[in-house]
Amino acid sequence: MNARKLGRPKGTGTNGRARYLSADELAAFFAAAKRAGKKWDLLFGLTFYFGMRVGEVVALRITDVNLAAHQLTIRAEKGGHTRTYDLPERIEKKLKAWFKERPEGNPFLFPSRTCPRTEPLSRVGAQKMFYVISQKAGLTGHSIHDLRHTAASMMAQAGDNVVQIARWLRQKQVASAERYLSDIDREKHERDMEQRAAKFL
Repeated sequence: MNARKLGRPKGTGTNGRARYLSADELAAFFAAAKRAGKKWDLLFGLTFYFGMRVGEVVALRITDVNLAAHQLTIRAEKGGHTRTYDLPERIEKKLKAWFKERPEGNPFLFPSRTCPRTEPLSRVGAQKMFYVISQKAGLTGHSIHDLRHTAASMMAQAGDNVVQIARWLRQKQVASAERYLSDIDREKHERDMEQRAAKFL
């Protein structure tokens, strides 16, 4: 049986069916992202690892990063639940590398290329770069939001329940169920997610 060509999985799309990248596609995409530079390697690594919406990742501020505590705060969109996450070592290394070369003075983690002193990178700019990197990786038919779908799919396939997935993705619908998760459950879930993503990041 021939391996499927890279691109959107057959039979999927934007009509409510699955939208995710395969393991081969993730590996190809992140290899290309690393070649594109530290900014893009970090931006798409954060998007995938934390299942971020594009609006969440471009809105990240320097003050949301606490390297001393090894934590990142993500401010959820669409009325979701803002959360603070422990940073895995590989993501923290990417952050430190990016801090060494990012423009100073801009409060946002990913400054705009047209207004580098005051504005964040735009959603359109992030999406456009996703397409550029995807093309270099030999991928077609995906959008940046598919990285979020991929993270959720990985969690579901690993046996995480809907409450755990919704909590990780900061979704509003089941935010009230957070109180039923113990600290042990939370720590185990974050370790599991780090292990799943390690081979791609």
